Amino acid sequence: MDWSRSASRARRGRRRLTTLVGALSMLLVVSACGGYHAGTGGESTGAPPNSDGAFPVSVEHAHGRTEIPKRPQRVIALGYTDVDPLLALGIVPVAMRPWTGMPGPGSWAKDRLGGAQPYLFPTQGPVDVEKVAELQPDLIVAVNSQVDASLYEQLSALAPTIVRPAGFADFATPWQDATRMIGTAVGEKREAEALIAGTQARIDQAAAQHPRFAQATGAVVLLNPKGGYWPYARNDARGQFLTGLGIKLPAALQHLDDGEKFHLDVSAERTGELESDVLVVIDQGGGAERLRADPLFQSLEVSERGDVITVPFNETGIALAHNTVLSIPHTLDHVVPMLADKLER
Repeated sequence: MDWSRSASRARRGRRRLTTLVGALSMLLVVSACGGYHAGTGGESTGAPPNSDGAFPVSVEHAHGRTEIPKRPQRVIALGYTDVDPLLALGIVPVAMRPWTGMPGPGSWAKDRLGGAQPYLFPTQGPVDVEKVAELQPDLIVAVNSQVDASLYEQLSALAPTIVRPAGFADFATPWQDATRMIGTAVGEKREAEALIAGTQARIDQAAAQHPRFAQATGAVVLLNPKGGYWPYARNDARGQFLTGLGIKLPAALQHLDDGEKFHLDVSAERTGELESDVLVVIDQGGGAERLRADPLFQSLEVSERGDVITVPFNETGIALAHNTVLSIPHTLDHVVPMLADKLER
């Protein structure tokens, strides 16, 4: 036995435990906080109990700096997952842009609407700027969205607008940064930090309870409709979920991941590059049936061992894609037990 390695692991374990205890304490603080209730029209009826309170606030992002002069009362969530941190902070938007196939927030978040019915922008196609103007927002949140300079100019002429932070590609803002930006914009910076700490505590707890994860390789995979596979990379929320638990891409896929792509393109001829300890396949458009009829995939050792997990696109696949302070606990509850079943036998 390598005693130096064991000692190092023990020290890391103690550090993780210390971090976990502190973060769990923060989680208790979050649980004790009251919500920020909104009227039926989406306008707030008062500041959240633990509101930072100080306005104006400014937020730096990819298109510069935005100043929010007063506490927002009519918020529009144009980023596909931006509604989650808003609802987690107790703020119900007057409008949102839902994920493909979603009638609004996911099941992990919809109860926080409190009966409100935000206007739903179409998922696909350009943003209807005229409709945005009609809704009279005083803050537009478009962090998990694609907003070029022209669209930003149009939106910011209507209301203070925040987009992704500089240094990240469109749709690639980590959940921590998105939560922090949005929390700052709505005057809930401290609450946002508490949410981040509490969510990270849940992730760390799952990893600590399943140390085998840190020694494992795996990937979340979507089937390419034209043939082959799309394993998600570290730039994508689905890849980040496994990485957060300590599960790494197999070496063959790591070599393909340049940090720029959301998913890697693996042709049928290169199916062997998927070989790993566990695979999570999102069943979208009959993907599971295709896999059962795919001799190359079935010949993989991971498949022969029965270590392939298939999850439905709606809703587990969508929750993996969201990777927010509200969806992460949902995904941990649903996916971690399946990972543990495969990796700890």
